[in-house]
Amino acid sequence: MFIDDDGTRAISAGGVVYTYDTAGQLLLLLIKDKHGNWTLPKGHLHADETPHEAAHREIIEETGLENDIGLFVGRVAYPILKRGLPSIKTVDFFLAHADYIAPTPQLDEGISQARWLRPVDALALVSYNDMHDILQHALDLLDSE
Repeated sequence: MFIDDDGTRAISAGGVVYTYDTAGQLLLLLIKDKHGNWTLPKGHLHADETPHEAAHREIIEETGLENDIGLFVGRVAYPILKRGLPSIKTVDFFLAHADYIAPTPQLDEGISQARWLRPVDALALVSYNDMHDILQHALDLLDSE
């Protein structure tokens, strides 16, 4: 995990993974994390990685899906405890296009399910408010392309 120089911020990256089904319908990918919550794939940056590279790697590790990282969607930040001390975790999210194939949730990564969903269903299912906002912004970006 990459921790900034003063040790007060953990830095992660993730993706709003999207595809189109055979009928041309936009679909978004959600994963069920180790806490049983539906969210987006994300994870820690390695010391030598850019946020783009980390997002690409984490999507593959958590879902088995090759992907093409695109536009920056947004950043979320929330408090965590790191080594028993208060810290802030920031996560940069990017659009990530993947082929329409079944994802493979990686149980060893704590991912119990991964599912393609219509946008309205993804927005209703996502467990965290900040992920809802990221999904909505990603949809706005996709609509403007």
